[in-house]
Amino acid sequence: MSGRHASPPRTIDVPDAQVAAEVSQPVAASLEPVEAVTPKRERKTAAELAEMIELDLARHPDCPKSGMRVTVYGGTHWRAMLTITPAAGRVRNPQEWRDLANDLAERLSKRYALASE
Repeated sequence: MSGRHASPPRTIDVPDAQVAAEVSQPVAASLEPVEAVTPKRERKTAAELAEMIELDLARHPDCPKSGMRVTVYGGTHWRAMLTITPAAGRVRNPQEWRDLANDLAERLSKRYALASE
């Protein structure tokens, strides 16, 4: 090297307050703990979750008075299965009822985690 020092890079004159405001907001947001961004879900047993789904199904005006049984299974990403028993009688469009039970389970899974019994 010839003993010369590199000259400092040229900068554009921007007020320090403006630079601090633009830089600090995104950086502060990205440094937040993950727990603060995603709230903890309340824990419910499989029986409690199944009962919640069954009650929601029962609110539907076309739902049979009996014969709709929900089973909740899984772990971290739990799911629900609807069984239509003979006690329900003749059910039109049973797949629509299963789809509705799956939709209800999906909504509940955002609020509730499956607790071990």
